[in-house]
Amino acid sequence: MLSDRRLAIATFVIFIFLIGACTNVAGFLMSAMPADDYVMATIDPAATATATPFGPLEPTITPPPPPAASATPLPTPTSVEPWGDFPAPVEPSAIEIRRPMAPLKVPDGTINIIILGSDQRPYEYGHRTDTMMLLSLDPQAGTATLLSFPRDLYVFIPGWRMDRINTADANGGPQRVAQTLLYNFGLEVDHWVRVNFWGFTQAIDTLGGIDVQVGAGLRDECGGIYWRYGEGTYHMDGFTALCYVRMRHVTGDFDRMRRQQEVVLAIFNRVLSLDGLARTPELYTQFRTMVETDMQIDDILPLLPLAAKLSTDPSQIKRLEIGLEMGELWRVPYSGASVVLPKWEPIEAMLLENFNSPQ
Repeated sequence: MLSDRRLAIATFVIFIFLIGACTNVAGFLMSAMPADDYVMATIDPAATATATPFGPLEPTITPPPPPAASATPLPTPTSVEPWGDFPAPVEPSAIEIRRPMAPLKVPDGTINIIILGSDQRPYEYGHRTDTMMLLSLDPQAGTATLLSFPRDLYVFIPGWRMDRINTADANGGPQRVAQTLLYNFGLEVDHWVRVNFWGFTQAIDTLGGIDVQVGAGLRDECGGIYWRYGEGTYHMDGFTALCYVRMRHVTGDFDRMRRQQEVVLAIFNRVLSLDGLARTPELYTQFRTMVETDMQIDDILPLLPLAAKLSTDPSQIKRLEIGLEMGELWRVPYSGASVVLPKWEPIEAMLLENFNSPQ
């Protein structure tokens, strides 16, 4: 039988990969926490950036307008049944349903975990997964790949209809999400994790905060306070990190995906430091209250060597996203909703390059 300590450390291996998906609770916390309680980000003395981490925005600055959504009608009813062995749609779809992508041939031993960050609030029914990442672990090669999906990506959800990808979980659970990823992207999901956000800030604070490598400038508002970041390393507590990954008044979801991945890597680096490992029992207790998953201890233990390897060579963690160049804004004719239509040629090229095994 595993000791409690070994169980804690093993489960914590998954925690360090997953906690970075806990982002969407920030909107709830912003309205609930008094402004006097906010802790500001501070820049690392060794950082090269010259901009200050926060400060008032100039009154004349206004958010840039988003690209205009195309209203060009696309083919509507699906006249053939392209979905093969997948569940057929039960509702009409606004555009032609694309045929499924062939399953990608990943290297032997690869484990794909879908990370779902729900925006559900306490005492409210229903949710959307406004954070969705696929974590692909290759223990043999000693690598990890993190792929982010835009929440408004307009895809076929098997057994339902064409809709935003972030509605799949609420309309069929993780199994429906797995079918959606397999149908549209050829990615088979081995395990799923759905994050409960309420322990996120405490977990980061227990670590003593995290050092986030900010890759691009950001000026935005969170909780009545204006924040300013330049490129460089910033020390953030739990709430500051939530603000950083959630803000999108002057940017958008594509920029937010980059910030989410920056926080994932910062948590990973902090947890596998000496101080982080010393706090494993505290963090493990919080992990158990904030995550739902189908993973068992026997699924987690084999990942310990990979976590150790990645901690010494973070360059083996690849960060990918379905970015702005892989989609275009479009307005759904019957609802007026603005969504992101995938550009399948560059998406498939990226998937084949990074996930398909040549063997």
